[in-house]
Amino acid sequence: MKWTGPLRITVGCFLLLQLLVTSSIAQVKWPKGQLLPSFSSPAKVQDLITLRQNSPYSSAEMYLFASLKGIVNKTKPRIFSYEGDSFGEGSHTWLQSLGLKWLEPTDKWDLIIKYRNEISGLIVYDPAQTHTINLATVLAKSKGALIASPLLLAKLTAPPYNLPVLLDLQGKFHSKLEVYQTLYDTYWPQLDHRLLIGLNPNAHKAALREYAVALGAAVIWLDPKIADESELLNKFLSSMAPGSSFMGWWPQEGPGVERASKYGIATIASDWCSNLTVHSGTSRNIKKKAIPPKPALENKIYVAFILSDGDNLQFTEHLMRKLWNNPDRGAVPMGWTVSPAMLDAMPGALNYYYKTATKNDNLISGPSGVGYTYPNAWPNENLLKQYVSKTEDYNNRAGLRVITVWNTITGGINKNVGEIYATEAKSLLGLTAQNTGGGLTIYNNSLPGMALSCNYCTNEQAMKNHISAASNGWNKTSPRFIIIQAQPWTNISPTSFKNVANSLNADYVIVRPDHLFQLIREERGMEIDPK
Repeated sequence: MKWTGPLRITVGCFLLLQLLVTSSIAQVKWPKGQLLPSFSSPAKVQDLITLRQNSPYSSAEMYLFASLKGIVNKTKPRIFSYEGDSFGEGSHTWLQSLGLKWLEPTDKWDLIIKYRNEISGLIVYDPAQTHTINLATVLAKSKGALIASPLLLAKLTAPPYNLPVLLDLQGKFHSKLEVYQTLYDTYWPQLDHRLLIGLNPNAHKAALREYAVALGAAVIWLDPKIADESELLNKFLSSMAPGSSFMGWWPQEGPGVERASKYGIATIASDWCSNLTVHSGTSRNIKKKAIPPKPALENKIYVAFILSDGDNLQFTEHLMRKLWNNPDRGAVPMGWTVSPAMLDAMPGALNYYYKTATKNDNLISGPSGVGYTYPNAWPNENLLKQYVSKTEDYNNRAGLRVITVWNTITGGINKNVGEIYATEAKSLLGLTAQNTGGGLTIYNNSLPGMALSCNYCTNEQAMKNHISAASNGWNKTSPRFIIIQAQPWTNISPTSFKNVANSLNADYVIVRPDHLFQLIREERGMEIDPK
């Protein structure tokens, strides 16, 4: 066993601690009205393993160790994994940020021996029908079982593991649809309908799978654009109460998000989250920061920068944490989109971002509140009011005062939808809308909604061009307001915003998104800081 981090205890003491942990079994808690469940506090010392390694059985091992994490962490989060790629934040980054210590086994297979008394056996999936991996994920918690490839059976059933096969899914199904129909008919009635998870079994080998195993949640991969799959998907969604959540991701973004929206269900993008069982057990006491005083209103062009995609929990876990270390962070004001669902799923991470934020870092809500949804597509206004009311509650506790509202990738906000945000989320300073260049709308005389001047800029030159276009015709006799939203997946960083800001002349003032909406409110004679 290789000791890592600032840790100095004996092996004997650690084994005693481990016995105390496993003897005081905790449970996942999911109070009524809470969006997502909370796990027990993570162990102060985590077993750190690295997945996504190059080996003949790499894929099979990822399913196996994701399920081990789920089985072990459902009672007390004790295993942390790193699955990073070029967008990854580093193997020790979050452990250090959350104040956790770690040890790394020489061979991750040693953890199966370490936690053998918490494992009942194996569920064997069928490589010829890979969607049986999702079915195995659903059943792993109730059976206390690891998800096993036939390739690993000889090793797992022999000493020192001696794991029995509890269920063999090989040859049981002839099609993808048959797997999910069985899930719906046989197991779905007994599962918690507050959550449905979408994972591609061929791509998402680990990541969110550990969270799904720990919760025993239903896991599907159904495409709303394929007729038979669409019909079965509708059965799952229609049997969930509006206000429930879809986690993971969809075969295609637009059709999936829209389909869930029509059932009053928001999507909490999270498919590549790798340690939500640990993150969900961190302290829920959020130490948010107050808005600093806004700049004076003058006849200037005010520009706010927003970095998109923070509604996706995997972004806040991985790439955002990496970008947060950029040396130019804080050089210019900018908005960082995050998900209000972090309050349940990643409260320690949210606290970390607040603790280390500069006065120029403004956390705002990603689309379109407590989950990614197209509000214009919701079936009735009462359900949408419930969603916005829940968003208001979560935003207040998470310290988020601006929401980026999406209605498809390029859509504006319907008047009735904007009015619902105005009446049900009274603490909001403003909304952004995706209809590029669509200008300003005031909803119910109380809530500004501003269309982005660029809804998904991919480089510095694009940002400069959109600022220039939005500045056309300005005569210096009144203020003008511009919001530039950039996406993070093409090397946009705080340095990019700094470079764009430095290219502008003295007519321009760069402000935080919350300050931009406060300035709009002042210019329009509205309450600057509604409560």
